[in-house]
Formats: sequence, structure tokens, C-alpha cells
Amino acid sequence: MPSVGGIAPPPGISPGIPLPPFAPQPRPVIPTPPPKPTAAAQTIKVEVGEEIEQERRKASKRTALYAALAAVVGIAVGFTLGGAKERGDRGKAAVGGAGALEKDVRAANEKMEELNQKLEEANAQLAQKKFPTQLTTDLGAINIPFDATNLEGKQIGSLPGRVMRQLLAYTTSVQDLNKTKDSLKNLLSAAQGPVEKSWKEQDEPVVNFSVVFRRDGDKTLAELVPNKAPFPFGKDWPAKYTVTRLERTQQGMKPAEKEATRWTRGDLAGGDLQVLPVDPQTVAAFTSEQIVFKLRSAMIDVRQLLAGNKDNPVTETAGLIKEGDDLANELRKISLAR
Repeated sequence: MPSVGGIAPPPGISPGIPLPPFAPQPRPVIPTPPPKPTAAAQTIKVEVGEEIEQERRKASKRTALYAALAAVVGIAVGFTLGGAKERGDRGKAAVGGAGALEKDVRAANEKMEELNQKLEEANAQLAQKKFPTQLTTDLGAINIPFDATNLEGKQIGSLPGRVMRQLLAYTTSVQDLNKTKDSLKNLLSAAQGPVEKSWKEQDEPVVNFSVVFRRDGDKTLAELVPNKAPFPFGKDWPAKYTVTRLERTQQGMKPAEKEATRWTRGDLAGGDLQVLPVDPQTVAAFTSEQIVFKLRSAMIDVRQLLAGNKDNPVTETAGLIKEGDDLANELRKISLAR
């Protein structure tokens, strides 16, 4: 390796990449302990539906994504000795890149503030038994405008290590947030019909389910089955109606429609198929109320990711918006080092 002024460069220093003007003078590389994961880089825990579970599994691959980001933007592994002109050119580019990234981060934070407000309004509507229809549209229209492409050409390899780690954590957290937001939108669309129907039926209850009894050896079992044509709870009940039961076939269990007689007296499990209507109030907790509870929990979880969780000092988190503000302030300091 060539020497500078007769003195060989310290080990680990490559002469191929010059120092930016605002970086410290070269010194032997001292390994730094791995950073503590930020709260924003944690997976968004939304507990509704299979789509959210899929996003949770994807979020566990952050380490691989960090590596991909590094490959996309060409992160430098260290600073080296080089020509004064090259150092100056690279430093100017890094300072300009920091200024551009600051603007991008602040723009993303503005969208997150908007999303947080929409979620707060929707949560209040659910509490009043009003489905937040507008939120479905809003979630489709709002996109947090920050991803790996924002890092390209910004010379982020010349940033201080601490700031670069903040930037990568912020980038992956925003990408996860956008995916979870879209999943929540799809779940809202699917839940709207059943929830609104159930709320309407609270004023005019409808019998949606019945119970069928059957014998299994010396045991008597009950099956909860849906009624093909639900009927008003407060009016005369039909003597016969059709229910849907699961039946075992060579291909496995499949639903089959069966006409049944409403039980009035005698052996419940003997003779023709007999059914008992189920009081609508007793199954509400397993249908619409459960869906609403999970939707509200999902929106609260996303809001805590955005604005932080201040409920418990032990588990308190700053939130992605605050982390974005801190990152933008750091980038601004670097951009002013002209």
C-alpha cells in the first residue's frame, strides 16, 4: 500500500475513497457496538386478519433489506486518504444529499401526521357505531413517500455512522408502514358489510344461526349452523327452514344445505333433522363486536407506531414521526456544513 509522507496508512484504510470535508481526520477503525433497534424499526403489530400476519412475517426480514439498501445506494465501508479535489467534490455531494434527504423525510412525516389524524377520526366513529367508510378511501390515497429510491445518489456512505443507521431504520419502517396501511384498507373493505348489517340488526334482531343436535355413539353433540334465510327474531318463526351443515365426503368436509324442522317437543336428536333458533344477542360478541374490537385495536396499534406509546413509562416509545423529526434535524446540521 502506498504511504503518505513516508508513513503507511493505518490498517483497514483504503486509498480509493476520499474523506468528506465535514468528517473527522482518519484514524484507526475502532469497532463500534451494534446499535440498539429503534422503536420505529419494530414490526407494526396489527392483529387483524391473515394479511396482517403476512406483513408481520415479512417485517422479520429487516436484516436482509438493510443489505439490499446498501447494495442499491452503494454505501461506502469507510473513509480513506485521497486527493484534496476529490475529497472536496465528494464532500459537496454528501452535503447536498443530506439537504435533499432532509426535505424527503419532512415530506414523509407530513403524510404520517395526516394518516395519524385520519386514524384518530375513524376510531371515534367506530366508538359511535358509525363505520369509517371514508378511511378506506383515505388509506388508498395516502402513501408515505419514502423508500430505498430516496437514498440513491445521496452519498449516504459519507454520513456519520449514527445518522446512517437512523436513516436505514427509518426507511425500512416507512416501507413496512405502507404495506400494513394497505392491508388495513383491505380489511376495512371486507368488514364494512358484516359490521353495518349487525348494527342494523341490533334494532331489528334477526335469527342468523340455529343449533342442531346429533348423536355420536352414546354422546349427544350440538352444532352451530347458519340459517340460509335469516328471519326476524320478534315475529313468528317458520316451522321449517334451511340450514347449512358441514358433511364429511370423500373429498373432506363440505357445506351442504339441509331442510330442518324447528323443534317444539320430543327427542332433539332423533328422527328427522331438528333445529333450535339461537338468540341473536348471544352471538353478537362472536361476530360484529369482535370485528369492531379488532379493527379498533389495529388502528390504535398503527397510531402508536406513528405517534409513540406514552401509556406506560417502562414500554414508552417515541414513535416514527418523532424519529423522523430527529433524523431530519441531523440531516439539516450536515447540510449546513458547507
